[in-house]
Amino acid sequence: MLVLASADPSLMEAPTGDAARSIGPGFVGFVATAFMVVAVIFLIRDMVRRIRRVRYQGEAEQRQSDLMDKGKAYGQYDPEAEKAAGTDAEANGEQGQPPRS
Repeated sequence: MLVLASADPSLMEAPTGDAARSIGPGFVGFVATAFMVVAVIFLIRDMVRRIRRVRYQGEAEQRQSDLMDKGKAYGQYDPEAEKAAGTDAEANGEQGQPPRS
């Protein structure tokens, strides 16, 4: 406290004229801040896109496993029959065709 009281009062005066205008970040500070804002916007958009993709992937996997379980419960899903049907289709020359339901 004594140090502040003994300081020269001329050092405590506000700058005037050109000295007042030179205080602050200036153009370089503006450009740096603008760059940071643009970078953060792109990072947030990318993060939201990745989170959405992971969430949709999880929902699709859950839906697929629910359908698989439902098919097993009704006795409609047989992995061995599915493998045999795939090899029969390839042997008959039906390659590249979608599986029949």
